[in-house]
Amino acid sequence: MMRAGISRVVVEIIILVIAVALALLIFSPISGYIFGSLGRTATVGGASQIQILSASSTDGASWTIYVKNLGPGTVTYTGTADWRVYIDGGSCTVDNPSNSGVWSVGTTVTVTCTTSTLPTTKQHNIVVYGPGGTQAQYLYYPPPS
Repeated sequence: MMRAGISRVVVEIIILVIAVALALLIFSPISGYIFGSLGRTATVGGASQIQILSASSTDGASWTIYVKNLGPGTVTYTGTADWRVYIDGGSCTVDNPSNSGVWSVGTTVTVTCTTSTLPTTKQHNIVVYGPGGTQAQYLYYPPPS
């Protein structure tokens, strides 16, 4: 005579599904807290961020770019070797800053570079790689005529 009921295998599968669901339910909020905390510590002790405030050129060959240190820390630079500028993917030879210095949070550094003549009446994509692994991108819009 057979007893009516649920098979032992079915019961084990149901228990396993419930255990996995509970584990996910418990882990989700904890993982959000852990990864959020790790992200904040990287920002506190991480690399400085920079921003290109403006860029201009009168002849299309000599460019002046104003770059601001957003922080969180100061950046030390030793001259033109610490800077790389690319305009529309082409290299722009950095002329300034030629001296070394400390770049404090909130201050602006003027970077000048020369490249082959580009039309100043068109948009250009400018990328600056600065000291300390910093980088910024800027879309140059020509001034209204």
